[in-house]
Amino acid sequence: MSTPFYVQIKRMLQDDITNGKYLPNERIPSEIELAKLLSVSRMTVNKVINELVKEGVLYRHQGKGTYVVIKKIDQWFFKITSFNRDMVSRGLVPSTSVLEKMVLKAPRNVQNALKLSPKESVIFIKRLRYADNEPIMLESRYLNYELCKRILKEALDKESIHDLLIQKYGLPLTKVSQYLEAIQISKDDAKFLGVKSGEPGFLLCRITFTGESPVTFVNYIYRGDKYRFTAEFVPIE
Repeated sequence: MSTPFYVQIKRMLQDDITNGKYLPNERIPSEIELAKLLSVSRMTVNKVINELVKEGVLYRHQGKGTYVVIKKIDQWFFKITSFNRDMVSRGLVPSTSVLEKMVLKAPRNVQNALKLSPKESVIFIKRLRYADNEPIMLESRYLNYELCKRILKEALDKESIHDLLIQKYGLPLTKVSQYLEAIQISKDDAKFLGVKSGEPGFLLCRITFTGESPVTFVNYIYRGDKYRFTAEFVPIE
């Protein structure tokens, strides 16, 4: 049985997207242009486009045309891993820019999170994380100074803080408390992430413990156009 012609056209267009002829967030030719280019009816092209939109391969921007969907990174909500290893496992090249690294008095919310007195200091580290040279996540981390002060000497554009705490400093990470909420990315954060102010994003706040002692308090801001959060669990009857 021969393959229906519209299926052949659909596969051809999918191959063009897979092979990079049409890049993520790039407009593809109009239905009229594709029909002329492929020597088929506009009705056939319309059927193909409709199916690819339903399948999440393309999206329509009213009045502007049809575009290739940006494939999002699935971030596991219940899994803790290093950013670098996670990106490498996805076939992406990770990199990091350290924006700030300093010792300061803990703000009130950080005092509460890390169970510190008003006089105690914390280490503050702000990093911008990239995948294939594109900024996708902004990290603002506070660490217990007494437990983690050696980290100030580390090359944090290369090293995983997660791995340093566990493997080099012998601080087993025994418990995590975190929450996730949808946000509009602020003007200042948008500049770092390369998006417009007010664009949708995710804020993940995480406290990590060693034993019963909180060690780090982190705010991660993820680009909404690059990430979606997933979870897998066994339902309780």
